[in-house]
Amino acid sequence: MVEQPNGAPVYVDPDYVEPDLDEVARLIEAQPFATLITDEPELRIAHVPVQLRRPAADELEIAAHVAGQDPFAESIRLGAQVLVSVVGPSVYVTPSWYASRGLPTYNFVAIELRGRAVPLTDPEAVRAHLMRLVADHERGLHPDESKARWKVDDWARDRTTELLPELQAFTMKVQTVTAKVKMGQNRTAGDRVGVMTALQESSRGDHQVVEELMRARYDGDGLPHSGGSDG
Repeated sequence: MVEQPNGAPVYVDPDYVEPDLDEVARLIEAQPFATLITDEPELRIAHVPVQLRRPAADELEIAAHVAGQDPFAESIRLGAQVLVSVVGPSVYVTPSWYASRGLPTYNFVAIELRGRAVPLTDPEAVRAHLMRLVADHERGLHPDESKARWKVDDWARDRTTELLPELQAFTMKVQTVTAKVKMGQNRTAGDRVGVMTALQESSRGDHQVVEELMRARYDGDGLPHSGGSDG
């Protein structure tokens, strides 16, 4: 079972904690490029796409890979404790969008997952991870099934087989998760309406994404939807 620690290394204001594991999973799947950090045997960092798995409703698992020549690969082979940092969409919020007085801030998503790396040594398990990772990204790129998605052909399959020895893949059962979703919980309903309206009218893609996250939490009057997590 995944734990949500009270004394997490990253500070999270209680207003911004996201306790819903299904929502945490959805946010990671929407932004699957992550930073891996370990201090075993020394401080090392890698930036890779991650694949989220759900062995059970109350469990999360990460699968990922790095280049075999990357020093991080040694840490994986040692079964190091790994912190996976996923930074989701973020936007600058100007006080000019508010209905009341305020100061500039950011709305953003930041998720940290911790667990111990388990190296994948079976080539077929590594291949399966890579194929699923590609399928997940192609599906995300073309959600509409009528659109043409790239599929692995014989050449790509053979080339992948050639590259398998050059990769170090691993899985990580998530032991703790800390999810910070700051979407105006500390502002008035009128302020939230002003921010959502401004984001909706913007042509910027990141603005549209954050506006959708806010709309999922608040109704047209800026009030939390029934059963929402905001106080």
